[in-house]
Amino acid sequence: MYIIAKDGSGDFTSVQQAIDAIPGGGQAPTILLLRMDEYRERVVVDKDNVRIIGEARDRTVITAKGCAKDLDANGNERGTFLSATFMVTGHNVEVENLTIRNDAGDGRDVGQAVAVYAAGDRGVWRNVRMIAHQDTLFCGPLMPKVVNFIAPRQGRAEVVESVGDCTPTQSRQYFEDCYIQGDIDFIFGPYRCWFERCTLFMNERGGWYTAANTPEIQPYGLVFHACRLTGECGEGQAYLGRPWRRFSRTVFLNCEMDEHVASQGFADWDDMRVVTERYAEYGTVGARADQSTRHPSQKRMTQGEASEYSIAEVLGGWDGWQPDRRVPTWFLCGDSTMANYPGNQYPMMGWGQKLQGQLNALNQHIFVENCAVNGRSSKSFIAEKRLNFIELCMRKGDKLIVSFSHNDEKPDFERNTNPRITFPEYLSMYIDAARRQGAEPILATPIARRMFSEKGALLPTHGIYPDAMRNLADYRGVRLIDLEKATMQLVQAAGVESSKRIYCHVPVGSINYPDGLQDNSHLQEDGAVQIAALFLNRFLHPDLNDVHFVSAESRDFSALIALEDHVLR
Repeated sequence: MYIIAKDGSGDFTSVQQAIDAIPGGGQAPTILLLRMDEYRERVVVDKDNVRIIGEARDRTVITAKGCAKDLDANGNERGTFLSATFMVTGHNVEVENLTIRNDAGDGRDVGQAVAVYAAGDRGVWRNVRMIAHQDTLFCGPLMPKVVNFIAPRQGRAEVVESVGDCTPTQSRQYFEDCYIQGDIDFIFGPYRCWFERCTLFMNERGGWYTAANTPEIQPYGLVFHACRLTGECGEGQAYLGRPWRRFSRTVFLNCEMDEHVASQGFADWDDMRVVTERYAEYGTVGARADQSTRHPSQKRMTQGEASEYSIAEVLGGWDGWQPDRRVPTWFLCGDSTMANYPGNQYPMMGWGQKLQGQLNALNQHIFVENCAVNGRSSKSFIAEKRLNFIELCMRKGDKLIVSFSHNDEKPDFERNTNPRITFPEYLSMYIDAARRQGAEPILATPIARRMFSEKGALLPTHGIYPDAMRNLADYRGVRLIDLEKATMQLVQAAGVESSKRIYCHVPVGSINYPDGLQDNSHLQEDGAVQIAALFLNRFLHPDLNDVHFVSAESRDFSALIALEDHVLR
């Protein structure tokens, strides 16, 4: 997860900086969280598998002033498609809870001025405000001049010579609970698009809500379901749409239309580009529910014909895409035993680093967002607002997996918690944050340290912190994964020598540890894999968490805790 904040308190101060920093090749989405502010920049999202989330929809704004009448280096007007504020050329990009605006002004003065140019495939837009005047939202491929303009950020978007007469496209966009404002032809393009519960707002100028240019043999174009059409123009000054090209397709299903909408509904563009039965409407309610006054050539759909339209049918395509069914995310909150490590610290790894691979191997369609950070306790993690940021990103169906104790046990004020009082209080904050967002909180007791007695018995080192988690899970009705018991069994079974392969024991002369390392708290790759598997196995089989382990001895581990802290620093 990257935090974008103009005041410098995050990882980046601009949206484009964060996008450029995303490494390629990952299957799980990289999350970008935008703090509340106005970001004056033109953005191109050329990476695949990105999720961009605003802190507050109306107060997190990306805006610019590009327009068709802007001049290039040769003094020529750039045109519509080089005016966009926000362009997506990557696949599997989700944008949520923010505003994208083009501030260029009225089209009568500046020409077309696009707010959003959606060029990739499998784009998802939830609770996004898109605001402009003429040509607000374009859903279609790139053209050579656009590729040259945004180079080197072409991404994997389709490219055609002419967007006006493009070939059938496989690319799709899904819009849910969005607000789209403009005037002349302000939703346009050839892509297959589904708009669910969106508000379409016509500016004072009036015009056409849509201007599709669907290729002739393409079965679907723009589909609006359960949307609301309104505006500030005069009565009857907002038309449902007009055909940009002869074979355009636009359908409105179960939408509410007020008096701003023209009683005619759709309108011809000219003598060649006219309304046909590829334009249709069904189940309209509101002031313009009466379809008897509609354009004579538009299709009057029957209930049976309308029922054939579904998100799966329109957008499913070759891969069976279902954008209305979110892939759940598991957010991991914890310390260095769970965290991700860079390559220059190999073979040291956190078990959370290997959880995505375990899920993939089991064909579990789940994303893992590992937010664990070295050296953090349940207290310091919250003090740094990390839980706040995660809460903004969690949605219904997600899981928040919480595993602390190693640093809560340390004596410094910034991290120490009392296992009887403040430790469960802080853990309760994680539980409450998850439940507020409709996510499931899961507590995981800390993994064991590798500390054997002289007789070869593994010793417990976490005091009563694990019991505090067990008791809290029972009291709050939260699922518990007892990693302390599971890892103690694993390490005890491996024995004194073999268990070194679980923890980060590295011989002298290793590339990243030339002096060697004997770390009995942190894992190496093989151990991270094993413990990720332990976690997942107990997640899938809750009965395994009832296994009890009783150690024969106990001792003072303050020296070990100090050594662990030194390794992290």
